[in-house]
Amino acid sequence: MKPLIIQWILRQVSLIGRRADSAKDRRRVMRVFDEGLTLQRELPAVRRRERTLLLIRLDDIGDYLVFRNQLEAYKRSERWKSHRITLLGNESWRGFFMALDQPTVDETIWVNKNRYLENVPYRMAIWEQLRAAGFETVVAPSCMRPLLLDDLCMLAAAPLHSIASVNTNVHDCWNRRSDSLYTSLFKASRSLMHEFDFNAEFSTWVNGTRYPGNRPCIEMRAAAVGQGAYTICFVGASIRSKRWPANRWVAFIELYRRHFSGRIVLAAGSNAAELKIANKIQQRTGAESIAGKLPVGELLNWIAGAQAVVTNDTMAAHIGVSLNRPTVIIANGLNYMRFSEYNHAGITQAVYSELFNRRRKRLGDGQHPYHKTVTGDIASIRAGSVIEALRQVSPQLCVRELSAEARSVRAGTLGG
Repeated sequence: MKPLIIQWILRQVSLIGRRADSAKDRRRVMRVFDEGLTLQRELPAVRRRERTLLLIRLDDIGDYLVFRNQLEAYKRSERWKSHRITLLGNESWRGFFMALDQPTVDETIWVNKNRYLENVPYRMAIWEQLRAAGFETVVAPSCMRPLLLDDLCMLAAAPLHSIASVNTNVHDCWNRRSDSLYTSLFKASRSLMHEFDFNAEFSTWVNGTRYPGNRPCIEMRAAAVGQGAYTICFVGASIRSKRWPANRWVAFIELYRRHFSGRIVLAAGSNAAELKIANKIQQRTGAESIAGKLPVGELLNWIAGAQAVVTNDTMAAHIGVSLNRPTVIIANGLNYMRFSEYNHAGITQAVYSELFNRRRKRLGDGQHPYHKTVTGDIASIRAGSVIEALRQVSPQLCVRELSAEARSVRAGTLGG
């Protein structure tokens, strides 16, 4: 049997399993949501405090990084300037908030998302804290709003006014239930847009003002963190289907050293899977590694000082763009219009699998079957394609005129 046929069969089997898991998750979330409503009956009656505003932002680091520039709009807004503003945030990006955005709100409440979802007493303690605060208004600005997180926390706060956007979860039954809970709903101007643009539209609607830039921005001056020029490679990601395999990174580094200037620095998160792939790449290439070693401030300095960033579709892509670094994003195509299509920033290239590119060319941008990705999709991306994307976003890296072999990358014939 031909390899491409085997690959297609394996992909279909994987997608069938994922669809079954999604159906189970749909039923589970609705059941747990109803259980949460029952538990919230035990909360005390609300005693509202005038001119109090709660912002709920419980999604992950990347989502926060493309939202954070809009935070100041709440402080500046005529609508909220006399309000005391509290942010309910995900503990995973607490370090970024403390380093960059602490002055934008009056108070913070931090939630460990995994503990919240797994531990009923912890969840009840968060809800009790929200109920006791007596918020007059709650704003839930996330584009995709989880019933078990944002919505149950809003209900626990029991505000007089609740504001959100028309929900965009994968299951319509979740969206209908979620949207029915709010007193005001925002509808975006189009269904497919980058998350940064959505956040700007939502801010304009709810605040009357927005951050004026065309991309997320972190304003800081790069500190000296090492000798000479370097390119940072972020080799980790939170889920396996977003991780470009170690052997592809090794092939990329070998090509990079033949055609570009500057050393390679490996970076990743601190979880075991990300550190394992970083260590494997380091052993095979001898590249320098800062994986899992740095606090937020030092990590930002490293990225700000890099001549380029090559990264999986994870938080590092948004940091690279925010710091105005030439950035290549290796992506599996999931939610691509929301996160990896940064064309308006002018400094990025997203690299997808050939399967994704063919279907996108045939069907156009939209909610098509290629959104259902498997690990094999990102694994099929060749090192040569990433080299060519890097050349396009950062031509000054080239050491010399490309050889015939390197030029073949542009024609899609180089392996790796």
